[in-house]
Amino acid sequence: MSSDKRRRKPVNTAPKSAKRFQVPRACQRCKSLRRGCEERRPCGRCVRAGAADDCVQAGPSDPSQTPSSPSGPEWAQVAAVAGNPTLVSECAALFFEHCFPTIPILTPSYISRLQQKAAADSGPPEASVLLAALCAYVLLHVDEPPSALPRRDGHYGTWLLDTASAAYRASCWHLPPSLDTCLLSFFLYAGQTRLSRHTQTLLFLRQATALWDLAKDRRPPAGTDTDTAREQRTLLDRLFWVLLASERSHAIRYGRSITLHVTPDAPDLDAHRDSSPGLCILAALFRPIDSAFMAVVNREAAQSSSASPEMLDAAERCVNAAVPARFPFRDVQKANLRITQLWLRIVIWQLRLRLGQLTDVSHRRSLTYRYPLDVARELVLSTRDLATRAMAVHGVGLTEKLFDIASAVVDVMAGIPQAPRLPHTGVEGPPEDDLAYIRGLVVRLPGGKDVYDGLLERHLEQALQSPLQSQAVPSQGLDESPR
Repeated sequence: MSSDKRRRKPVNTAPKSAKRFQVPRACQRCKSLRRGCEERRPCGRCVRAGAADDCVQAGPSDPSQTPSSPSGPEWAQVAAVAGNPTLVSECAALFFEHCFPTIPILTPSYISRLQQKAAADSGPPEASVLLAALCAYVLLHVDEPPSALPRRDGHYGTWLLDTASAAYRASCWHLPPSLDTCLLSFFLYAGQTRLSRHTQTLLFLRQATALWDLAKDRRPPAGTDTDTAREQRTLLDRLFWVLLASERSHAIRYGRSITLHVTPDAPDLDAHRDSSPGLCILAALFRPIDSAFMAVVNREAAQSSSASPEMLDAAERCVNAAVPARFPFRDVQKANLRITQLWLRIVIWQLRLRLGQLTDVSHRRSLTYRYPLDVARELVLSTRDLATRAMAVHGVGLTEKLFDIASAVVDVMAGIPQAPRLPHTGVEGPPEDDLAYIRGLVVRLPGGKDVYDGLLERHLEQALQSPLQSQAVPSQGLDESPR
């Protein structure tokens, strides 16, 4: 054989076997049994064995690959809050009394399990951070400070929110999607919203919606009969509708896009109609706010030029039908649902104004220029018997909605475009009184005195050339009885 000839390697013609799928890391139980596992938690093997609660991620076998434990001052502070059963219990009680009717995304048993996880030596870090974020949310939204507060300087809620946010970034951002991580991002988003930190608000809101979209594929299967699995499915479904309403409200006010959509695979809203009627009505208010609607709001060229009156008419019908005329809800639910409904009516009216779909006279008052005056009158009639405390618990989001309604009223009163001033009866009262009442609410609600009253004052001066007389503004404080 010549030296320049090279020996050819025999060709292996045997068919290659399919590569066996392996999950990155099995759960602790499957690892100890040396059995196959799945990516979802709880895995199918643990569910069938009735050990879904014990299905936790196994640690790496190589000690050198063990991730560093949560550390740092933020983690120590978060762990101290999560390990304070009195503080957590009092904040949880305030949540269920004031916040649960609007956002029913927690249960007492779920919080108890979080406390058990946080107390464990090797418990998941998201449990402790979630409890701290929940306490921060309650302290920022409920005007009833728990007796177990470590300090009472009025800024503990802000400090705790910042601490929980720092601990989240240090220890929880890389964790796999789960109900815990979704709830954690939501409470951090809601806390940042209360403090009007718009960049952090959008960041945590986007994280919450993205985590939910990933966590829904890891939810316990529908055939799982354990109480824990059923509870997780229920809370994850409710969280979808809470996030949908939150994202669409934020998108309308700040010109953002939406990421959550009502598809055939979306959680069944009717399944929660008896247990969470307030959430069902809130979701019904925001269901017509879809991608096509937001394209018109955000002035996307392709949609804005072809926006039809029928699309806005359909959205208006859904908004009007969402809230029944009489519903036996608590004041905290009535305040949120009625003001949100009236605000969405103003949003639709503003779109019609921009698209040239309004007239001086119409058989439908929502198609006339003076319609915001009717909305303001309805707002006065529907909220005058509600305690301000029932509105304040919803945070700055409700203040922003009232500000938008008041701004629209100012525009109409200023004649942009000209609106005829009709004679008023003693029952109705002049629009100036209704505007003064709304402004009085804005001043007493979160963020109103510091931000939105000043903006409204400047808008009044520019539009009406003189500040509004405020003799009709109610003077009651947050802790006084309703008007």
